[in-house]
Amino acid sequence: MSERMRIRGMAQREAARPRRVEGAAVLALKPAPGPRPAGARWEETQATVAVRGELDRDALWAIDYTIGRAAAEAGRIVLDLREVSHLDYVGVPGIVARRKELLSRGGDLLIAVRNPYVTNILKAAGGAELVLFRSVEEASGAAATTTARARVMRKGS
Repeated sequence: MSERMRIRGMAQREAARPRRVEGAAVLALKPAPGPRPAGARWEETQATVAVRGELDRDALWAIDYTIGRAAAEAGRIVLDLREVSHLDYVGVPGIVARRKELLSRGGDLLIAVRNPYVTNILKAAGGAELVLFRSVEEASGAAATTTARARVMRKGS
């Protein structure tokens, strides 16, 4: 076997192995998609989409897709960006559009973010359209308060 063939074979084996890219986004949805508990209303059910790493356009597309899957069963979505180190501003209008869609259906999209750099990107690209919190617990509490207020308004109508 020639040296050239040996190197080519090694390169092909290397290419077949998936490589972990440093800083790549990691995404988790809690609870896992599935039917909501019996008797639970859509707007009262909550899901959390937790993300960490650097968010490029592809990662933001995956986040939007995951929020869409979560929104099939839960009206309140908390997007946890506390462990995000970079966010491509091009994807922020998609997050704003997803929030508007959820609001029109009686749900909401709330964002937990800790990094001032990411917060500034969200504010600059999304303006007043996005609701930002420092923790998932704050966002969850705000979502619960909003749902309780809406329930009272429905009963009063």
